[in-house]
Amino acid sequence: MDFGLFTTWNAVYEGGMVPWDPEYQGGKLLEAEAYKQNFREIDHIEDAGWDYVWFGGGHFSTQGSMDPQSLMLSSVIANHTKNLKIGTSIHRPTLRLPGETPSPRALPHERYAFDNLQPEDPFQVAEQVAIVDQISEGRFIYGAGARTRGSAERREYFFEYLELLKQLWEEDRFSGFEGKHFNYPAFYESYMSIPKPVQRPMPMLLPVDSQESFVPMGEQGYRIAIGAGSSPHNLRGSAILREDVNAYRKAWIDAGHEGEPSTVVRVPTLVANTQEKADRRVENLMDLARIYYSGRTAIGSTDAGSAGPEATQEVNLFGTPEEVVEKIHMFREAFTTDEIMFECNWTSSVPREVVMETLKCLSEDVIPHFK
Repeated sequence: MDFGLFTTWNAVYEGGMVPWDPEYQGGKLLEAEAYKQNFREIDHIEDAGWDYVWFGGGHFSTQGSMDPQSLMLSSVIANHTKNLKIGTSIHRPTLRLPGETPSPRALPHERYAFDNLQPEDPFQVAEQVAIVDQISEGRFIYGAGARTRGSAERREYFFEYLELLKQLWEEDRFSGFEGKHFNYPAFYESYMSIPKPVQRPMPMLLPVDSQESFVPMGEQGYRIAIGAGSSPHNLRGSAILREDVNAYRKAWIDAGHEGEPSTVVRVPTLVANTQEKADRRVENLMDLARIYYSGRTAIGSTDAGSAGPEATQEVNLFGTPEEVVEKIHMFREAFTTDEIMFECNWTSSVPREVVMETLKCLSEDVIPHFK
């Protein structure tokens, strides 16, 4: 079984408190210190022999993330590490259907990005991914998402974008692409090309953010990630989520794809070496998380609470190492997972020394049970 760290390259503020902490006194963002502490986490998991690091992020907000360019950050970490596999979870290309408007669920920074950023060119994305895979010597996994949220048209658009990327990586000379949303002629001359990844085919990981996406992902043969305890599909409960995973597996098998369908499970994680310490830290985290999500709702995200504290209280990796080991066994059985993606700074509300202690507990007292 594999294990990875999910990080949004979290911010650090003067005084060590996040802006939604009631005791926050207006400390400024410390960007240099944030980079130093995030690299410290990367160095720990590399030295401890973890399998993956996964980068999430977004534009125009430093409250939860300092990673607006996950592909660029991946290339930096590829050069910084030797063995750790690196993935984006997720790179969100700015895909926009004609006449499309922002979702009413979008937060202000998400609406600003939708209104003002140009859609990313698939050729440039294909080039960037290939370069990261070359720099890492074949250690990169491209994770992408498009907030399909049950929209069949947007899902079709996203799948076509992925098919174009795969063709650009696999063909020595691009033969042209004709689709509903993307149309490009073949390269004019034999010398024309784009960088190619080391890995053929280039591995991908796609998060599932709606019940309607499980079966299409299986039919297309894509490996998926689910956010147990921290994604909107948890509103339906863990039992229904297990049914969704089974539907994905059946669709994969019925479509005749090679290999065994499996999932990556991303889950909020906080581990301490005593029960008293774990309980106290989880209580503090949940208090801050409630404030964090109520603040998101107040500034316009109508579904901000959909994957908030209530869902996370049901499904998490909070507790002592012994409790976490037991829960991982449950995840492996319930969701047919072969990798856990530890979200050790859920809602970006965990003090950095607590994050480091969680990483050490996982490295010393949890992961060895599965290796």
